Amino acid sequence: MKITGVQGYTIPMFGNKRALPYGDLIVTDDEGKNEKLVPIKDEEGTGRQYVTFMRKRYYVENAGSLYSPRFVIV
Repeated sequence: MKITGVQGYTIPMFGNKRALPYGDLIVTDDEGKNEKLVPIKDEEGTGRQYVTFMRKRYYVENAGSLYSPRFVIV
């Protein structure tokens, strides 16, 4: 799986129940045949984020800055 882009990236502000930035990732398989827009989800109690692609869970982490995100697979 490869992350090809970030879409709808939101930084939580006042009154939001989320603590980590969230949005949607554009992901594709290794051959480039299947491309999908998947939401970033939070794992409760751990502070980790993940995406689900082709029935598998992949943990992601922001390797960039808060205002210029670059998500990578952990």
